[in-house]
Amino acid sequence: MKPRSCAPIVRVQNESIYNMSHSKQIPELPPLPESSVVEPSELYQLIQKSSHFPSLMQRASWTLAAPFKEQPYFRSPSDSIANNYTLTARDLKLKDLQKMMAAAAKAKKAKQRAESPPPKEYAPSEKKLKLSPRSTGEPDRAAVVPQVSILEVDVLQTPPRSELEVIHYSDIQPLTPEQQFVVMYQHEEEINKYELPPTSADLERYCYYIHRGIRKDMLAPQDKEVMESILKHLSSHFLINPNLEDLLKSLTQEIQNDYHIWLMKDIVDYILKDPEERKRLFIHSLPRPFPKRVIRAPVPWHQIYQEARAWNESHLFTVNPMMLTLQEIWFSEFSGLRFVRTKDILAGDLPLLPGEFEDLIHRHCLEARDILQNRWIPTCAELFIDQKEKWLHFAPQSDLDSSQPIEEYFASVAMLMSLQLREMVINSLEDLLSFFKIHENGNDFGEIYHEMQFFIPQILVLKLDVEDPTIIFEPHMKDCWDLIYRCFMEILKNSEGLPKVQVKLFPELKGEDLVLRTVQADESLVSDYVVRTAEIFDRNIVGPQKYLNVYRKYNDLLNKNAEQDVTDFLSKRHDLDDFVEKIDGLTKLKREIASLHVTVPLAMFCLDALKLNEELCSRTQKLKDRLIQFEVDENREANQSICNQYSIIADKVSEMPLTTEELVELTAYLKKASEVTVFKLRREIREAIYRLEFLLSYADLPREDITLNSTVLYWPDEIEVIFDTSRLQLMNRRDQVELSLIKRCSEFEVVLEGYNKEVESFRKKEVMTIEEMKNNVEKFNELSKNLDNALAEYERHG
Repeated sequence: MKPRSCAPIVRVQNESIYNMSHSKQIPELPPLPESSVVEPSELYQLIQKSSHFPSLMQRASWTLAAPFKEQPYFRSPSDSIANNYTLTARDLKLKDLQKMMAAAAKAKKAKQRAESPPPKEYAPSEKKLKLSPRSTGEPDRAAVVPQVSILEVDVLQTPPRSELEVIHYSDIQPLTPEQQFVVMYQHEEEINKYELPPTSADLERYCYYIHRGIRKDMLAPQDKEVMESILKHLSSHFLINPNLEDLLKSLTQEIQNDYHIWLMKDIVDYILKDPEERKRLFIHSLPRPFPKRVIRAPVPWHQIYQEARAWNESHLFTVNPMMLTLQEIWFSEFSGLRFVRTKDILAGDLPLLPGEFEDLIHRHCLEARDILQNRWIPTCAELFIDQKEKWLHFAPQSDLDSSQPIEEYFASVAMLMSLQLREMVINSLEDLLSFFKIHENGNDFGEIYHEMQFFIPQILVLKLDVEDPTIIFEPHMKDCWDLIYRCFMEILKNSEGLPKVQVKLFPELKGEDLVLRTVQADESLVSDYVVRTAEIFDRNIVGPQKYLNVYRKYNDLLNKNAEQDVTDFLSKRHDLDDFVEKIDGLTKLKREIASLHVTVPLAMFCLDALKLNEELCSRTQKLKDRLIQFEVDENREANQSICNQYSIIADKVSEMPLTTEELVELTAYLKKASEVTVFKLRREIREAIYRLEFLLSYADLPREDITLNSTVLYWPDEIEVIFDTSRLQLMNRRDQVELSLIKRCSEFEVVLEGYNKEVESFRKKEVMTIEEMKNNVEKFNELSKNLDNALAEYERHG
């Protein structure tokens, strides 16, 4: 019956005369004499009204709305509020709850001990639970009994169970829908036998208490969100239309009235669940709602399900409060923990050298393991210690009790914590895979490399180095993949060996299976992560290999062809212009190499070409230095030759001739050197000047070479001074020789005159003795010898 349908009845029957004429069974005060003209007092009217409609709610109470039935009792507000929820618990006291809970826990433990299977039975498939006839028969009954409201059940004067349970059916064979309807109809008929329909007086009083038994100030106001949710279903132009403003207010008020009426009806229904209240308020029966009939499909495995559920509740401890507490502490503090903090890595200095990256992953894993081992497990252990009343009843109370319940309980705890640990490991593996998936598109840059193609931070630095005659990656690509694989294995390694919580609770516990289970390296999900990462890695090794084509034009520097070319060039005679062209070509090549990218971003990898570029530049510079050094050596030899020739000339012309012949030879040499040799040497000096200009442009000359070049340039002026000095000396020497020659010629003429006189003296002698002839012969021989000497001296000086 709807509350609105009661309103007309209340309005019509609200007059006291009508109520007095229709309430013969309700005690009330006698009416006033008809001769009395004085208006009845307020007390009389109040008592008259209260006797006909006893109060439903207290007029004054500590709480906002308190039922009148609580007034005779001396209860605290907490006890008064609590006893309204369940009729069977209305006389409970808060101070007695602890005793009752302890007794219930003791009874539950005794029941579990009685129902616990032998030590080797852990599954419902191994041993089925023994159910009492009552527990066996009730599950299927509950499935087919119609959903009758609480009001309907509590209103009934419930008959004994033996009278209601008149329907018998098998638990093995599920009921068909028709059979379920029959059972529901029979159940409704049984209810109708013990419940009478409400009379008009019952309806009258019921509607009165709904509309007038509760003041509106006792009702909780409607949430604003409800009205906002209703208005959201209307179009905005309806809400702002001024022509519909009155209609909107009317509908809003109607919603408020409906809310108040139904809230008051719910309160009245709830109070009338108490049979004592129905008796006090003179309401014998209440309107019954239409029965709700639910048909369940045949479930042949219902009995097996019930057995499995009972076994799980007794052995898997899924409903134990500690399991929820462990989940709460995990999700509130540790669910975001990862072995590899990829966000920190991305926010750090990328890219990293392979060794640095591996050290960073290792450090992250150690930090995560330290948190798990020194915070998570001790925190869980402290929870077990602080809330031991939730699990300590599973422990054996004496030496004769079995320890299987507590062992199974902590096995469930270990399984839950193992699942949490596995979740963290899997999330860490997923994060590491996602970290590499940033570069899942690879680094194939096409024909020409453009640096702006790869603006996402790279991960690893690969150095390019030379291993004649090829360019290599340092480390090799295989070593890089091995490093990435070790990072995945590092996560698994640091998740192993974490102790179970019972190890912290019971340090004296010994055994093998005392660590939490985690993800193993041979599991398929690990292989899947590794394979997917390997695919990303394979797509990222194309770019580095392709970038090496940039250095293909410098292969001559790697295979020593350029060095051989320089050797062949130096083996032949070339002008300085050829050297200039050759050196400029090498200089241009070096500048081109130096202008290459030092760092080459390529998605996952960043190539470090600094060492390679420096090596190629060094080789180019060595070839260039070789050409320059060749010219420096050649210039040094030529300059030394020039200086040697000048030195020889200077030494020669600076000699002092002793004889006329030497004087004549030196004079001739001086004339030739000053007129021929010096001009030839000056041509060589001009070539030396050209070579010096070349060397000053390309070479860093040592001090010795600078001194040598200065000496070469100094000789032409110096040799002229030497020549002048030598000419003056030769002139003086010639004068001396001429004077000496004149003097000797005079002396030679005197000697010849003496020789002539001796010859003439021999002509004058006609007769000579033998002795004289012998003496003359000796004298002629000596004279002949002197003449020969004089002739030789003449020829020598002539």
